[in-house]
Amino acid sequence: MKVLVTGGTGFLGRHVARHFVEAGHDVTVFDLAEPHDPETRWVSGNLVDPDACRRATYGVDAVVHLGAVGDVYLAGEDPVLAARVNVVGTATVAEAARTQGVPKFVYASTWEVYGHPEYQPLDEKHRCEPDHPYNITKLAGEQLVRSYAALKGLPAVCLRLGTAFGTGMRPNSVFSIFVERAAAGQPLRIQGGGAQIRQFTHARDIARGFELAAGSALENHFMNLVAAETTTIRQLAEAVVERLPTELEIAEARAGEVPSALVSSALALDLLGWEAERTLAQGLDEIIAERVRR
Repeated sequence: MKVLVTGGTGFLGRHVARHFVEAGHDVTVFDLAEPHDPETRWVSGNLVDPDACRRATYGVDAVVHLGAVGDVYLAGEDPVLAARVNVVGTATVAEAARTQGVPKFVYASTWEVYGHPEYQPLDEKHRCEPDHPYNITKLAGEQLVRSYAALKGLPAVCLRLGTAFGTGMRPNSVFSIFVERAAAGQPLRIQGGGAQIRQFTHARDIARGFELAAGSALENHFMNLVAAETTTIRQLAEAVVERLPTELEIAEARAGEVPSALVSSALALDLLGWEAERTLAQGLDEIIAERVRR
């Protein structure tokens, strides 16, 4: 299968592109930055450039659309940029895929589109009430993709991803911050007591979900792709301290903090046969080992 991965040089994109390569697929990365993986081809271009998107989508069997402003803090600081990339960029790529007759389009959405939970676990029937530039623009992109599927016949699957973790994370991710501070012997600051619940989902599990979706016969579906394992931010900090001993400090809660929620991936198990396989402990050990090697 010839696969185009947009945003393939980002944290999650690198894991997804590498997974498709290891599974024997022919992978091209569409991004502004050149990928480090020599087994992937690179098409340089901007998501909001129609000509570049048409060139990139020509002759591919599946588009895996990860290209986005995925940094929640950057989206909050620059909502105009988030809207341009996550909404206009998604529409531009979807239109290119439609005109090129691409057989499958897989969009990376987020569980955060639900907003504050009205019931738990959150399933796909729960209404979406996003309240931050990041999840607002990600939902808008998802709705555009679903409209392309319903109105223009683009076979699409939208995956509402759990909070991804793994090697190569952004420096401002909670994993990177905790590991870097602990490795330097600095205390770990836990915002608001650390009771916030997350279902951290390993990037390689997410990558496998994208492959399953790209190879499926589904044509207009959306589903959660979230690990069942739950972890509080405090538990994550304590797990880091077990491996890299340091102190814990409690700090004030941060504005715009994503609410705690339990998310169900039962539909992904039913439709794709997907469930997460890697644990938080496994992924954390990988992240720390990567840090030690630097």
